[in-house]
Amino acid sequence: MTGKQHERGVTNFFSHLIPIVKRNTYATRAIVFILNNPLYKGALILGSGTAVAQVIGIISMPIITRLYTPSDLGILAVYSSLLAIFGIGATLRYEFAYTLPKEDEDAVNLFGLCLMLLCLTTAGFALTLLFGKELLIYIFDIGPIEQYIWFLLAGFFGMGLYNILNYWAIRRRDYKRITYTKINQGAGGSTCKIFLGILSFGTTGLIIGHIVSQIAGIGTLARVMWRKEQESLKTISLNGMINVAKTYKSFPVFNFPASIINTMSLQLPPLMLLALYDSQVVGFYALAHILVVLPGNVISGSMGQAYLGEASKMVREKSRELRTLYIQTLRHLTVVGIPLIGVPALCAPFVVPIIFGEAWTEVGWYCWPLALMVIAAFVCSPTSFLHIYGYNNWKLIFDITRTLAVIIGFYMCKVLGADVLTTLIAYSLIIVIMYIIMIGLNLKAISNFTSSINTNI
Repeated sequence: MTGKQHERGVTNFFSHLIPIVKRNTYATRAIVFILNNPLYKGALILGSGTAVAQVIGIISMPIITRLYTPSDLGILAVYSSLLAIFGIGATLRYEFAYTLPKEDEDAVNLFGLCLMLLCLTTAGFALTLLFGKELLIYIFDIGPIEQYIWFLLAGFFGMGLYNILNYWAIRRRDYKRITYTKINQGAGGSTCKIFLGILSFGTTGLIIGHIVSQIAGIGTLARVMWRKEQESLKTISLNGMINVAKTYKSFPVFNFPASIINTMSLQLPPLMLLALYDSQVVGFYALAHILVVLPGNVISGSMGQAYLGEASKMVREKSRELRTLYIQTLRHLTVVGIPLIGVPALCAPFVVPIIFGEAWTEVGWYCWPLALMVIAAFVCSPTSFLHIYGYNNWKLIFDITRTLAVIIGFYMCKVLGADVLTTLIAYSLIIVIMYIIMIGLNLKAISNFTSSINTNI
C-alpha cells in the first residue's frame, strides 16, 4: 500500500465516521482531545498502520497454525529471542540518542556512526557464528535450532538497518512514514509464512517470514531520508562521528548493557521453557504470548514512539509539564489496558481451540497468567525512557535486577518440579513487581529533572 493510497483510505474512513461521531458528545470530545494533543495525535497516526498490520496478523494466524506445528512455532520463538538479544549490539544503542541533539549536523553524524557500527558488528557476528557456533549452542542450550543458526545473520543486519532508519523518522516525527512500514511488515511477513507453509517449508518458512516482517519498509524510510536529508548527509565526517560518539558515550556505556539485560529478561522465557520442557511447550507459550499482547500492541507501540518524541521535545525545551504528561499517559493506559487485554484473556481457553484448532487447546490456559504481565507492560513500557532524563545508569541497575529475578524464578520452578502453568504464574508476578518499581524510578527521575530546571532559573 502506497502513502497516497493509505491517505485516501484514512480520509474515506473519517468522512464516514465524522457524521456518526458528531451525534455523540463524548466521542466528539475524545476526537477533539486527540487531534489537539501532539502525543495522542502521533499515537493515532502510528496506531492506524499498526492496527492494519495486527488485523493482517489476526487473519493469518488461524491459517498459520494449521500449516505449522506447535514445535515449528516453538523453534521460531527461540530464534526470534536469540535475534532480539544479539540484535541489541548492532549499533551499541547510539540510535537512541537521535532525538537529543539540537543541531541536525550532530544528529546526522550519529546516523553515520550507526551505519558504520552496523557494518562492523555484522562482520563480527558473522565471524562469531563461523568460529563459535558450537559454543553458542552450548551456552544457550539451543541444539534444536542448530540448522537455522545462520538465519540469525540476515535478521541481525536487517533489523539493525530498520531501527537506524526508524529512529531517524521518530526524530523528524514522521509518524505517517513509520505507519506505512508497519503495514508492509505485517502483510509481507504473514504472506511469506503462508506461502512457504503451503510449500511445506516447515520451520524455515516461519523464520524467513519473520525476517521479512522485520526488514520490510527499509526501502521506504531510506528513500524518504535521502530525499529530505541530502544536504545534511553531506555534513557526515569522521571527526563529526567521533565527536558525537564521545558526547553520547553514555548510550554504549549504560544503555547498551542495559538493553541487553532488559531484552534477556523479556526473551528468556522461550529459552528457559525449551530447557525445562520442550519445543512444543515453547510453541504454546509463543502463541499465547502473541494473543495476549495483540489486543494492546497497537496502542502500546504507538504510544511508546509518540511519547518518546513528545517527552524528548519537552526535555530539550526544559518544560515543567513533563510530570503531568507522564502521569496522564499512565492513567489513560491503565483505563484502556485492563479491559482491552483482560477480557480476551479470560475468554481464551474457550475460543482458542475453535479458531486455531484442537492441537492448540493448551494455549488458552497459558493466556491467563501471561495477561497479568502484559497489562503491566502495556501501562509501563510506553513511558519508560529513563535515558532521556539522563538516568541511563538507573535503567542498567533495574534491568540487571529484573534479569536476575527472572532467572532465579525459573530456577526455583525447576528445583520444585513445577508444572508449566505454575512456572508462568511465577514469571508473570516477577515482571509485574518489576514494572511497579520502574514506574517509581520514572517518577523520581522526572522529579529530579523538574527540580534542576527550578534550580537553574
